[in-house]
Amino acid sequence: MSRRGALSLAGGLTSALALSSCARHGSQGERLIRHSQALVRTKDFSGTVLLACGQHVEFAESYGLADRGSGEHNTIDTKFNLASIPKMFTATCILQLVEAGAISLDDTLGMHLPDYPNRDAAERVTIAHMLMHRSGIGNYWQGLAELDGPHPDSHRDYLPLFADIPLEHEPGNAFSYSNGGYVVLGLIIEAVTGKSYFEHVQQAVFDRAGMTNTGNWRQDADVSNRAIPYMRSEEIPGEWVDCSSRLEPRGSAGGGAYSTAGDLHRFATALMRNRLLGAEMTSVFLQGRGETPVGSYGYGIIEQDLNGTRLLGHSGGHYGIACELMMFPELDTTFVVLTNGDVDAYWDTEAFVHELIAGPTEKTRNYRFTQDLVDLTALKGLEAGVTMGQANTDGRKAREGVVDLAAFKLIHRGQNEIGINLLQLNRALQRNSDYAIYRLADGLRVTGQTAQALDMYRTYLGRVPGDAEAEARIAELSKS
Repeated sequence: MSRRGALSLAGGLTSALALSSCARHGSQGERLIRHSQALVRTKDFSGTVLLACGQHVEFAESYGLADRGSGEHNTIDTKFNLASIPKMFTATCILQLVEAGAISLDDTLGMHLPDYPNRDAAERVTIAHMLMHRSGIGNYWQGLAELDGPHPDSHRDYLPLFADIPLEHEPGNAFSYSNGGYVVLGLIIEAVTGKSYFEHVQQAVFDRAGMTNTGNWRQDADVSNRAIPYMRSEEIPGEWVDCSSRLEPRGSAGGGAYSTAGDLHRFATALMRNRLLGAEMTSVFLQGRGETPVGSYGYGIIEQDLNGTRLLGHSGGHYGIACELMMFPELDTTFVVLTNGDVDAYWDTEAFVHELIAGPTEKTRNYRFTQDLVDLTALKGLEAGVTMGQANTDGRKAREGVVDLAAFKLIHRGQNEIGINLLQLNRALQRNSDYAIYRLADGLRVTGQTAQALDMYRTYLGRVPGDAEAEARIAELSKS
């Protein structure tokens, strides 16, 4: 992954009133209208949003471009890459097999994959550990990035990229997000069912839920109405970068499937109405089981408490992708957001929905505070932003990634001075962050301030000796 931190709801009165009604809160029309109008003006949101009460879709709309090259627009039927959301599909398949008595959550990995190359993992890691990201099994991203030969086309093809790596920790003792663990779950599904993961998830989840526009297609497959993932270029202001080549070659049990907002609503409906699992096993699925930085993570699902309101679901993020399926079971409300642009639009919509449903939370207060810092710095300069950030006494914390992305968004638009001020703001407020120093160096470099960039990369190297990427930047700038 790059060093770069990896929604905006652009609607109007109709969507605002629908959301307010569906959430069963009093009318907040004026605030929601202002919010929608402000986001429309940014013109950066690219994706689809859907809001449903039970089985009834209250609001669904698409914005932006699916393909910036051809000018093709996103529609309600556009298929978006889901990144990690499909972990919920994999967990559903596993729990179906538990329900059928074919496996147990306490089964070790080796009971179903006797030839698994890491014997320590095979003997000690359980299915429950992998579902909850508590296995200690590592990830394959570095191996995938360094791969010189053919890219993985099956789940077994991924094993050489991570299986021999020693466990990161004692199984069950810590949370460590592991796409590798979910690939292993896919292999277990194949071993138990005698089918490929792709065939089984199609029959056991997609077909049963009526998800006719969902699939694990290869990146090079000719799939109609598929959104291309984009990020703002940090090297060439004004350009957007097609990130397709940076995604996994094909969806897997760990993520990467494509789907539509409507199909995700169908999945949520089928799940909540016990059409994918029996009532008892659905209850087992729909609960968190251990606190993590992202909420209480259960068996492939995340549970959050928003001021006493339960939120269940899963988010997904990758290069040019930010998405989430949110289910509020007590309100019988589902919200889906799928984007194929930078993550700032997703952050905004996430905060918007959380506040709409449950009012301000610690997370949304920090987000709003950060946005206020960005706005003040843009309007009145660096000193004003630093003063506000350092004078804060009510516990709110500036989100480093939000400031960072705002900075490069402004540089992308040619507003270099404000962008650099925001990067300086991050360095002032995040005193222990090496990332803030490196990103300031990046900003100085892309805005042509070579001498200052060199100084900042060297400052970074003084804190993180041996960083190959920083050393390469210094060598490059020294030549110029």
